[in-house]
Amino acid sequence: MKFTDFFWDFDGTLFDTYPRINRAIQNSLKDLGLDVPLETIEPLSKVSIPHAGRTLVPDRLEAFRALYHQHAEEEGFESMQPYAGAAEILRAVCARGGRNYLYTMRGHSALCALKHDGLAQYFTDFITGEEGFPGKPAPDALLHLIDKHRLDAAACVMVGDRDIDLKSGFGAGMAGALFDPGHYYDQLDTPYRYETLFGMMADLVWDGRAEDLQISDMLALQRALQDMHPEWGGNIPQLGRRQLLWLVGELGEVIDVVKKVRPEQLTTPGLARSRLVEELADVAMYFHDVLSCYGISAAEFSQAYYDKMQRNLHRDYAGDNKKRYGG
Repeated sequence: MKFTDFFWDFDGTLFDTYPRINRAIQNSLKDLGLDVPLETIEPLSKVSIPHAGRTLVPDRLEAFRALYHQHAEEEGFESMQPYAGAAEILRAVCARGGRNYLYTMRGHSALCALKHDGLAQYFTDFITGEEGFPGKPAPDALLHLIDKHRLDAAACVMVGDRDIDLKSGFGAGMAGALFDPGHYYDQLDTPYRYETLFGMMADLVWDGRAEDLQISDMLALQRALQDMHPEWGGNIPQLGRRQLLWLVGELGEVIDVVKKVRPEQLTTPGLARSRLVEELADVAMYFHDVLSCYGISAAEFSQAYYDKMQRNLHRDYAGDNKKRYGG
């Protein structure tokens, strides 16, 4: 990995909460007699909620704040969804010996959301807006975590969707990774900028070297590919047969290579071996699509594979064949 310790913002980074934030702002403004379209609110809230209030109702800020909190609390966890890839990248960091920390100005609801979606287990520590630290971009909270866990700031990265997230990280001596699918901060100076969490995972966690992908990694990549192409119909049960047929088709490509190339060419570096590995990768891609279509998780498949292998390791193949075929 490029970093060992990942510090995560919550809103707009791990969880796609801006739609509910913008609705709460819009409803607050309606209560104050203003009908403001979401398209106007979105770029303002991306800076901060107080910035939206100062811009749209500078003379009624206190009333706006009270109304905003009222409307924000009206929505449940169903409108607070993690981004695609959030669970996968958090899990991948831990699987490779790294650590995740939460640093958000949101209150306790952030921890509740992480627990609700099963993501809290991937975190070493948390700091929310209720801890009393100065707000972002002040680095105080990050410096506290660095000191508490005796971390090397050079091995840390602050991940966020806004300039104040990254600036807080810069102030603490760490790198900053920008998650900005809407391109709100194209001018922000950082070498690490991403439109998807899967892209971030490939660069920061896998570091561009996929030496030993796990089943969960491959499932995540296939889901990311499907998300990029909604016209394909998604990995749903109704399309499982289609994906399985395409898997069989790719097996035919593998057979074609093996049939037409001398075995020694397939065991040494060269064009033939590269073609064989590429076709096998295609088979693996459709295999993981089939798993995804039927909702078979990495854990479920891994357990089934392990259980079957345990039986096979203790199986009397010769005896079984004799019983079945005689002789």
